[in-house]
Amino acid sequence: MIKMKKIFALTLAFALAAGSALVAQSKDTPAALNEVCANIAKNKISKGNFNQIKKIKKINREIKSSGTFIVAVEDGILWNTQKPIASSMAITKSGIVQTSAQGKKSVMAAGGNATFEQVSTLITSLFNGNADALTKNFDIDFKGSADKWNAVLVPKDSSVKGFISQIEMAGRSSIDSVVLNEPSGDFTKYEFSNYSYPKALSDEEKALFSGK
Repeated sequence: MIKMKKIFALTLAFALAAGSALVAQSKDTPAALNEVCANIAKNKISKGNFNQIKKIKKINREIKSSGTFIVAVEDGILWNTQKPIASSMAITKSGIVQTSAQGKKSVMAAGGNATFEQVSTLITSLFNGNADALTKNFDIDFKGSADKWNAVLVPKDSSVKGFISQIEMAGRSSIDSVVLNEPSGDFTKYEFSNYSYPKALSDEEKALFSGK
């Protein structure tokens, strides 16, 4: 379940980075925010740092992790955890590739997993610049301006609502945070920082997207 929540978080982060123009779904969206999304869309590769905080309400505990991420239009999304335990997870249009600190890989193909297939379809649509998949799966509410904006996404699918009740996103010229709220009151917050936009991935980075 945690893996799927992480997939949703990164997929939604990619939604703006891919320039699928979520804001275009609202007639009242400020023109400045449309401009921000268009500028972000120019970057085929986005890299940065992340901090994750998982809040478990029942035992009043926080679990923290951190690392780096990559969003690459041609390859997918890479979540490279450095602390507390090193590992990486690459989300592509065909499946998930996980790599341990020792370099051992495990692959989960999209086929046969209904929830992932839904997310995979969403990712594929975003890679093609198609925002229809988002409005099909979420009710979206955007507020703010280009200097400071926030968005609330509510899943339409009942199976998704079973573990994600609401998703909050906030940012300025880039995405600063994504919060996944659960029906239980638990939540997971992802904070993104230190963005960079290289022209190409290194051979080592490309290898993490491959199941070979």
